[in-house]
Amino acid sequence: MVLTGGVHGPTLSPIESLAINTLLIGAAFFLLLKPNLESRRSVLMLSSITLAAAASRVALEPFPNVQPLTVMCLVVGGTLGARRGMAFAVIATLLSNLVLSNGWWTLFQASGWALIALAGSKLAVVSENKIQMKRLVLVSAISSLLFGWWVSLSIWTPGMGAFEFAIYLLNGLPFDAMHVLASIVSAVWIAPWLCDLIHEEVVLFDTPSPVGEVDVSNR
Repeated sequence: MVLTGGVHGPTLSPIESLAINTLLIGAAFFLLLKPNLESRRSVLMLSSITLAAAASRVALEPFPNVQPLTVMCLVVGGTLGARRGMAFAVIATLLSNLVLSNGWWTLFQASGWALIALAGSKLAVVSENKIQMKRLVLVSAISSLLFGWWVSLSIWTPGMGAFEFAIYLLNGLPFDAMHVLASIVSAVWIAPWLCDLIHEEVVLFDTPSPVGEVDVSNR
């Protein structure tokens, strides 16, 4: 269960929050800049999509567990690869949680969506720059359930028994169902558009400048 705007774990001190955010930002930049430094235009394109993803989470905050970011992670991972997909997931989580709520649960959300982006890169949800819709819908539904259960671990404390945690998971099933439904709708509605957008931008970035023209971005 993941309630978008709620508290999902123990309260952290400012130093602990800073340490988690520093770890996640460092991981995102490592993923983004290795093994080769990305071109400025590629980073700009990925940054724009990341900002849009973070904004969508904030805009949909009144609707519990409506999380289009799950499908976006699958599509970005499937089109741009695991490294950039995982960086996208981490940064989008951090940016949106600055507005929604930031804490211990951010580590679980960021890692969960990063793993979903990794799955998108490995499970062929995008093939030959086209969404494989049946596969994407299935993977989206399963990923949404697993993500909810993974983030629920952030609520676990040493004093919580297995029975109490099981009750917590059961109470969260309606919210998990909302996440699954939202992911299926996002897969059908948003995924093809996002895939086409990324493909068009990648083709544009990879097209060499005509002879005689200067690419000012490489100066």
